[in-house]
Formats: sequence, structure tokens, C-alpha cells
Amino acid sequence: RAMLEVLFSTGMRISELVSLNRNQIDGTGRIFIMGKGKKERFVYLTQRAQYYLDQYLVVRNDNFPALFIPYSGRNVKNLRKRISTNYLQERIKFYREKLRINVPTSAHSLRHGFATYLAEEGASPAAIQILLGHESLATTTRYVHASDRYAEETHRKYHPLKEPK
Repeated sequence: RAMLEVLFSTGMRISELVSLNRNQIDGTGRIFIMGKGKKERFVYLTQRAQYYLDQYLVVRNDNFPALFIPYSGRNVKNLRKRISTNYLQERIKFYREKLRINVPTSAHSLRHGFATYLAEEGASPAAIQILLGHESLATTTRYVHASDRYAEETHRKYHPLKEPK
């Protein structure tokens, strides 16, 4: 659960999640990421994600540097062990089926959902671009699937000729 909470809380890429080390998280829930193209950025945990991550780390009881590790397999004692992207996708599939979610769900769809949710709550496209680690705002707009309802609501709220309250 901690992995899924961190993914949705931060909007990070699956490759960024599996490469995370414990020392990349500071005490305030801020995570330093070396993203695509060696681009550096910070992402932020919600209190809920921080809670589940703390619970996971209490149970871990080891000194491996990787934030998320496998608990079985041939390299279980290897200090450099990490979960794989395939493992994470399998966990997402497992929880989707367990919760009877009938829409396709993947790590990437969680990233899309993160961006869309922020946009619908009023976050600026520039802020979303920074959080996702995109070079171009055009890339970010492909991620943000704001609904027609939200577009209409935004028009009513911000248009200069809107009806007075």
C-alpha cells in the first residue's frame, strides 16, 4: 500500500519510484528525485502517504538503502536489491482486482490521475509541470484530462463578464 500511496501522492514515474533510496526523503515528507534526463526536482508526500510509508519502514527492520525492496527471490540478501517495475505493476493489478475496480489502472494512470486531480482543484499548469518533472508545458497538458464540467465551472468562475453574485 505504501508504494501506491507514494505514487499517487507524488505523481512520480514508476522508474523514479523503484530507484528511490531511503536517504532521498527528508523529515518533512519532501523527496528529492533525479528524474528523466538527470533532471532534479522535489516531490511531496501527503500526510496519508507519509503515514503508510512510516508503517512500511517500521516493519522493514533492515538497513538496505533502497526504499522499496522485494521480500522473496534469489537476491533477497543483496544490499542492492530493489523492487522491479514489473513487480509494481503486478501489485497494482492485484489491488485493482481485490478492490473490484473495473477500469484499467497502472502506475502511469496514477500519474495521470495525480495531474488531473491537481488541475481540477485549481493548481496552475506551471506547478503541475514542475511536480511531474516535464521540460515542456505541452507535455503536461497531455497529462491533464480536465473534465468538461470543470472547464464550464472555470469559465463561469473566472470570465471577466461573469454574472455578479
